[in-house]
Amino acid sequence: MENNFIVGDSTLFAKGLNLVLTNFGFLAIEQIAFENINTLKIGVNKEGNIFWIDGAYNSKTALSICQSKLKKLANSKTFIFCNSHDPHLIKSFLLAGISGYFLPDCSPKCIKEALFQVSIGNKYIDPMLSQILSQNMLGLESKRAGHNPLTKREKQILNLIVEENTTQEIANKLFISFCTVETHRLHLIQKLGVRNTAGLVREAVTQNIYEKSMNSMSF
Repeated sequence: MENNFIVGDSTLFAKGLNLVLTNFGFLAIEQIAFENINTLKIGVNKEGNIFWIDGAYNSKTALSICQSKLKKLANSKTFIFCNSHDPHLIKSFLLAGISGYFLPDCSPKCIKEALFQVSIGNKYIDPMLSQILSQNMLGLESKRAGHNPLTKREKQILNLIVEENTTQEIANKLFISFCTVETHRLHLIQKLGVRNTAGLVREAVTQNIYEKSMNSMSF
């Protein structure tokens, strides 16, 4: 199992994160202060290392650490907790190689979902940011559904979005978590090259992706 390093001050947040990771079954968890990260000697671990950075009140230092230290480490994953909704800052973190970006008040379910998404090769962004962090806003290459086809699950969720279902209603109907729905929503925004849910609805109609509700619920 991976070694886990919580980077930042020893705050109540850090202690809470330690408890969450322990509940997930992680055993090797170490607290590291920002000023000690550059002298940290990391042993070889074939399972890799996971860095959880508390950048809630020190985003510049957190970004600098990601760019100068952690980006160079092989077989490592980095997750950042930060208050900022600024797409430019988030883009900088993504370019620095982070695996996931959370708001500090995220739930343990979102952390668990992020670990899963990263394990299958995806980046993870807190679902609370999905409405303002489209692919276009981050300046990444636009991807339309024709070039990057939607999965069956993504089509199901898109159909339900068009039919004005809330995130929780979609989660209940498909028997998946709230966070999973929001992650799929973000992927849809990225694939269709739009900025928000209204854009998803527009593209679903103009590209003839939308199907009747009976078909949207078929597996």
